[in-house]
Amino acid sequence: MSTSVPAGDELLSYLPRLRLRFNSEASLVASDAGDDPATLEWTCRAVLPLCELSDEDDAAANERLLAPDVSLSRTSGKELTELTIFSMSGLTLDLWRIHRIRYSLAARNNDYAHFAPLFDASGDMGLHPALEDCLVTGTHAVLIDQARIAPAWRGHGGVGRLLITRLLRWVIGPAALVATRPFPTDLSQNEREDEKRVARTKAVVQRTWRSLGFEPCREDVWVMKPHLRKHEDAARRLEGAFAPYLRPFSVDSG
Repeated sequence: MSTSVPAGDELLSYLPRLRLRFNSEASLVASDAGDDPATLEWTCRAVLPLCELSDEDDAAANERLLAPDVSLSRTSGKELTELTIFSMSGLTLDLWRIHRIRYSLAARNNDYAHFAPLFDASGDMGLHPALEDCLVTGTHAVLIDQARIAPAWRGHGGVGRLLITRLLRWVIGPAALVATRPFPTDLSQNEREDEKRVARTKAVVQRTWRSLGFEPCREDVWVMKPHLRKHEDAARRLEGAFAPYLRPFSVDSG
């Protein structure tokens, strides 16, 4: 018998239990021609620890959370099982120190090569001249390569968008700009050959990023400029919308 996926309200009730995890890596010195110590690779995840079993209700709840669409992956230890429900990865460039930005991006993979139009040697700190106004807030460029949320969490008012804003608080730092390439990542090869399906799905992804303050910039790259505060305003609205589910733990002082 297949396990039923938790309903929307049940899923949202687990939001206060989510933990945000971060991993990052940078070279101390360049290891090859394509490496640059001024680049930081990072990944971040929202994970849901399964609760300890105290009765049959807990066991049933955990069983529903183990349904395939509830998580992207599962990690089990001796005492704890965690479900990754959202993941995001990217690259941060220190514009003060990085050399040969376009070459460094192309040397990584084709996905990062798509961000090359944001940079131009003729611009201040290597940014394209049209983006130099972004330097008012910092000297880092944050490139989001991929963001994914488990299917069961979609369509519940913006859980993915809420997690993006919470994670970016820690990732952005002194960023001049944050960029991404809004494109559906979960399509199979056969689905990618269906142009109408790709166009529909891509439009949905673009609406998501636009609602977070990202706008088309150059070619297929979208940019969020922290100094314009559109992203901060969007984050505030999301916090308000999810406030009933985000009440912090409190101890009765009485």
